[in-house]
Amino acid sequence: MKNSLTAFSADEVTYVTGELIDPRLADIEALARWMDYAFILPGGLRFGFAGIIGLIPGVGDIVDALISLYIVNRAVKLGIPRVGVARMVLNVGIEGLLGAVPFIGDLFDVVFKANRRNYVLLNSYLAQPRQQSRMDWLLLLATLLLLIAAVALPIWLMTLLVRRLT
Repeated sequence: MKNSLTAFSADEVTYVTGELIDPRLADIEALARWMDYAFILPGGLRFGFAGIIGLIPGVGDIVDALISLYIVNRAVKLGIPRVGVARMVLNVGIEGLLGAVPFIGDLFDVVFKANRRNYVLLNSYLAQPRQQSRMDWLLLLATLLLLIAAVALPIWLMTLLVRRLT
């Protein structure tokens, strides 16, 4: 048995596994964990309180989105670039809108994990400060174009239908 003063060879060193958490993000990681992946179902599916809160008709997804905005607020206070904050808001918006669909939306809440996505995004911006990259802006532009098409296309089709009927 080696005493505590004896040097260990590389073969004997035990590495700590798991995620090392930036102290500025400890509360955010805890929130993301409890909201998105704190519990495990048989078969390995992880879920959190967001999946449970989303089951409350009418207000569940609103409450979930408001809780998720805490992470976005912290990102603003930590000085994350605007494009990063916009991506975080987009994650919360996607989960809030699609989570509002009855039944399927609740499953989406469990799978999408917006809080975890935002924690990872925030952690990457703090760990490796980067410029507002072209890919981040392209993602936001593509999402905006998709949103515009999703609104404009049904309106355009309805006007065509009304013209044909009159």
